[in-house]
Amino acid sequence: MERHILHMNIASFFIAVAGASQPRLLSCPVAVATPGGARRMLIDVSRRAAQAGLYKGMLLDAARRRCPDLVVLDPCPDLYERASTAIAHEAGRLSPKVETAGAGHFFIDLTGTTRLWGASLDAADRLRRTIKDKFRFDSAVGLARNKLVSRVAARVVKPTGLCEVMAGGEADFMAPLPIGYLPGLTPDLYARLSQLNLRRIRDILSFPSDALSAAFGQKASEIRRLAQGVDDDPVRDRVAPDPSIQEESIFEGQTNDDKTIENALFRLVSRAGFRLRAMRLAAGRVELSIRYADAVVRQRSIRLQVPLAGDLGLYERFLHLFRTTYTRRVRLARISIRLGQLSHPCRQLDLFGDAERERKLMKALDSIKVRFGQDSITFCGR
Repeated sequence: MERHILHMNIASFFIAVAGASQPRLLSCPVAVATPGGARRMLIDVSRRAAQAGLYKGMLLDAARRRCPDLVVLDPCPDLYERASTAIAHEAGRLSPKVETAGAGHFFIDLTGTTRLWGASLDAADRLRRTIKDKFRFDSAVGLARNKLVSRVAARVVKPTGLCEVMAGGEADFMAPLPIGYLPGLTPDLYARLSQLNLRRIRDILSFPSDALSAAFGQKASEIRRLAQGVDDDPVRDRVAPDPSIQEESIFEGQTNDDKTIENALFRLVSRAGFRLRAMRLAAGRVELSIRYADAVVRQRSIRLQVPLAGDLGLYERFLHLFRTTYTRRVRLARISIRLGQLSHPCRQLDLFGDAERERKLMKALDSIKVRFGQDSITFCGR
């Protein structure tokens, strides 16, 4: 059976969500910036802000100098998740296979639904108009026989429109596009392709295979596969996240030694973070509980403005909780942590600066844990 995969892209999703309840924002240059700190960074920009020269990853101070009338919003992860869930629910009326692929990105598998909803192109157009009428979101929709090409097709007509790529025409459709349209290209790979003067996707296909392998090693075959528009990845069902992740450590001899306690706390965060990332989720709330030797229990929690999945960011929050909760010099018998409000992370929040470095570090550490076990990474102080 020929596959029919729809990709819906709601441009500047964070700002679109805010604009749905505050229409005045649609006529202003708007940006969403990371919360607090002296080096706030833009994580989403409106079309008007982009026209003023602003871009994701730009420092807020520089953005304000370039665009003095910029309206700056704080992230609202809960609101984004509710909007994403509502859109996925609406898309679920067409197919049980709906995958949320980042903020404002949705894949819907329409394969085999022709008898129910008619031609896939008509069903895609109805969904696009429904999302506009019901949620006030403009969307770009791509329709193709795989996820890769449907995503590129949606990007071609972004911020709004509908593009269908007929079966068998994937390579011809992709060939004239700039290489920046290929999903999954890291900035490093993009720069190296540009250095080889590979500007268009067709340039990759005409580049000698042995030369591509010499330049990119094992990644060469993957790059060529992307350029050909080949993708067998299925649309995955949207899975409801677990309500929480808990870890606990019991001090058999009881202790009030800060180093011992912080060591145990890091191990708990490391185990919980590993489980969290394995589910491809992020935590929006962290909770710490301590039990003193005299059976007194103290708990404290904080809600995170931006959901976290990395050990370093989570440990920093838990360490702060511990230092504000552990106020008695009585030995501890137990310490436990809980990660709550688990959600699918908004990927734009993790693309820049320290967050990107931490993401790469966590990926490397997780691979070590998978191979050598959880205790292969230990805490050596800060």
